[in-house]
Amino acid sequence: MKELTPEQLKQKCFDQAVKYLAISPRSEQEVKDKLYEKGYHREQVDYAIERCKGYKYINDEAYTRSFIDYYSHKMGRKVLLYKLTNEKGVDATLASNMIMDMVSDEMEIEKCEGMAQKYINKKRISEKKDLQKVGAYLYTKGFEWNIISIALSTCSLYNICVPDDDE
Repeated sequence: MKELTPEQLKQKCFDQAVKYLAISPRSEQEVKDKLYEKGYHREQVDYAIERCKGYKYINDEAYTRSFIDYYSHKMGRKVLLYKLTNEKGVDATLASNMIMDMVSDEMEIEKCEGMAQKYINKKRISEKKDLQKVGAYLYTKGFEWNIISIALSTCSLYNICVPDDDE
């Protein structure tokens, strides 16, 4: 088998990046990691990334926006930020700014209340003293304590959690 020229290696690296991006949108860092994992060198990876950006196959801002749209109903701001920066390799400033722009406090409270309701129903929580378990669960989902306390203080949650006086 004959040796590939540097230009052929760059093209092969680009083709590999396009193939990876065809499966699902990815952040720039995810594509870089995948190409390095495949054994490509820095010069080849940089070429492939720049070419992908030129074709707009890689756009971290658009990727972050779609990630937040898709996952914002499943997790709080803190978990979104963690996943974007630590798992997906998106710039922390970009991720933080977009999360703050796209996820309002009202949305966060509403989402937190909904997740609390589901958890209460699933675990059949009926006493106020068990609300700390609900709060701990919500915290693991990435909600901040101030959002959790607002969500747990709503009357609808307490009505579900307070047992009838007749018992």
